[in-house]
Amino acid sequence: MASLLKSREERKKLNQAAKQASEIANKENRALDLSIQVVENGYVVEKRVDGTRQIIKKIDPIKSKVKLKKGIVLCLEPKG
Repeated sequence: MASLLKSREERKKLNQAAKQASEIANKENRALDLSIQVVENGYVVEKRVDGTRQIIKKIDPIKSKVKLKKGIVLCLEPKG
């Protein structure tokens, strides 16, 4: 149980670090007058410093080959 709590804490810290790194990169890009690309509503969109947006391409949805039922618990721990 302790290792499960530790891995949850590690994942939470990793998510926080990724979010912070993303925010810093976005601020640096704006300061350097560089555009960024993000995914919005199924499209790759380029956001420019002047506030304009350009759709780069549509992302086609991918159907999963894995059948999941509502309420199923997913394990993120490696087996073995």
